[in-house]
Amino acid sequence: MRQTFQQLSWKGLWISTIAVLVLLTVQGFSGNWITLFLILPGGPANLGDKFIQAMIGLSVYHSGMGFAMGCISVLTFVLAFTSRSSMYVRILAVLGFVITVSAAIGGMLYVSSGYKDRWSLGQMMDSFVGAYAAYFLQLFFMNKIPRFPWTKGNG
Repeated sequence: MRQTFQQLSWKGLWISTIAVLVLLTVQGFSGNWITLFLILPGGPANLGDKFIQAMIGLSVYHSGMGFAMGCISVLTFVLAFTSRSSMYVRILAVLGFVITVSAAIGGMLYVSSGYKDRWSLGQMMDSFVGAYAAYFLQLFFMNKIPRFPWTKGNG
């Protein structure tokens, strides 16, 4: 019974880690589009109403997916410990979770400032890069025997 639970946890960890990476990719693109075309000065004046409405819809999507990604990062955090994964995977899961929380805090501060606090925008954007790196490295260390390309064939 315990073995089956650990196997299910391991499969869930793979699925949740890949899901977080996919959502992070979409979050990065949607956040960049929103910042470039809706928030920065001079952007929306000559773009047209349909495009502006699409960007506003994209910002609602961005917020909703950020919440979903936060939930999946909690799941990934829990599954990293229940699946008896390596210490590297556990550390990176904790790091990814903490950085995801940092991105959420930056996003909430940025929106609550009326899109004027550039430090919070930078915190959100930098945290995105950090979370992407943490979860990508976690995926790398989830292999049974992680190998670096420069160590292959040197024996």
